Amino acid sequence: MANQIHVTPVGTAAWPWLNTPDVRYDADGVYQVKMIFNKKDVKGIQAIVDPLMNGGEHNPVKPELDDQGKETGNYVVNFKLKAKVKPKNGSPFIQKPILLDTEGNRVINPIGAGSKLKIAYEAVPFNQGKGGVTMRIKKVRIVDLVEYAKKDDVDWGKDEGSFVGTTAEASED
Repeated sequence: MANQIHVTPVGTAAWPWLNTPDVRYDADGVYQVKMIFNKKDVKGIQAIVDPLMNGGEHNPVKPELDDQGKETGNYVVNFKLKAKVKPKNGSPFIQKPILLDTEGNRVINPIGAGSKLKIAYEAVPFNQGKGGVTMRIKKVRIVDLVEYAKKDDVDWGKDEGSFVGTTAEASED
């Protein structure tokens, strides 16, 4: 029996790995995003999670903490999807979340932190370890995109010069 698909209200993405899987801690890769919701919006999500917890300790809904460890009043909900699944009975397969714009078109734009998203997900209870609920991403609707772009990690400030050199890629002919 398939799990029911739920849809979140619009939330703010933090640390999104939705275009490519995160392979830092799992070589098979995990698509994931932490979504930030206010207290009112998280109530519907918590109402889905609570009955599935069944005494488990891993709740995907947690209070957001500031730099001093104090609660901000918002909540962080962790959503994820394994990129490569190795079932006990059957062949391994690859999966990824479907990324959509507000008109329902599939998109490939790199999603960055601060993007406003809605997540279609399955809340799936598990018993391994200390048990809990995982929020399995199915689809992502991008309401407002903050496009991810790698940046130079040094704040150079504003300069008055106009020098533009030959880039390393162009000089490797």
